[in-house]
Amino acid sequence: SAAAAFASRAFGCRRRHVQRVYDAIANQWHGTRYKAWPNVVKFVEALPTGSLVADLGCGNGKLSPSFRANRHFGIGCDFSSELVRISRAQMDLEAQVADVMALPYRSGTFDAAVSIAVLHHVATVPRRRQLIQEALRILRPTGRALFYAWAMEQSNGRSGHEFDAQDVFVPWHQKKTEQLRQDPSAPENAHAADGSYMPEKAAFIYQRYCHVYREGELADLVSSIPCAKLLSTYYDVGNWCAVVEKVE
Repeated sequence: SAAAAFASRAFGCRRRHVQRVYDAIANQWHGTRYKAWPNVVKFVEALPTGSLVADLGCGNGKLSPSFRANRHFGIGCDFSSELVRISRAQMDLEAQVADVMALPYRSGTFDAAVSIAVLHHVATVPRRRQLIQEALRILRPTGRALFYAWAMEQSNGRSGHEFDAQDVFVPWHQKKTEQLRQDPSAPENAHAADGSYMPEKAAFIYQRYCHVYREGELADLVSSIPCAKLLSTYYDVGNWCAVVEKVE
C-alpha cells in the first residue's frame, strides 16, 4: 500500500540520515556535546533519590554525571552503536544499542525517562506517537518523562540554523583528520559513502534528517496519547519541551 511504502522510505531515511550519520560523526559529536542542558539536569535533580531513569536516545551519555551526582540509576540506549560505545567507555553509562520505537525493557519498570533531541529525527506522526507511547510504557504509573524536540522557531536557540520548512536536512561538517586518512577501519571512513566529500575543506558533509516543531505541535502530539498527561510545556535552547506523566 501507499502507506506501507511511505513508512518503508521513512525507515530507510532514519537509517541513512540519522543512525549512519551519527555512527560516522560520533567522535566529533562527543567533543562538542559534553554537557547536559541545565533544565534537563534540573528535571533529573528533582527526581526522588535512587530513581531508575531511562535515557532514551542517550547519545554520548552526557547525562551520566547528573545521574551519579543525584544517586540515580541511569540506563541509556541509542540507535547509534558508536555513540553507545562512547557513552559506555568514556561516560560510564550503562547503555545498549536499541530502537526507541521498540524498547527492550519491561513495562512499568522505570521511575522516569528522558528523550532529549530524539523526536525531531522521526519522520511521521504515527512513529512520533509510537516513540512517546514506548517511553510511557516502560514507566510505572505516575512516572514522568521529559521530551525535547528541535523548534522551528530558533530566535534564541543555539543551533545557528534558520528553518523555512519543517522537514529538513541539516548538514554536519565532519573533518577528515590525518588519523582517519590512515585508518580505513574507522567508523567515519566506513560511512564515508553516506557523506559528500569537500576537498577544499578536507571534510565530509553529512545530512541529518530533522522535523522541526512549531509552537504547540509537541503539546498536541502528547495530548493525542491516552496514557499521557501533559504537565507542562516550555521553550528551551532552541527546543520545544514537554513534561509528561503516565496515567492509567
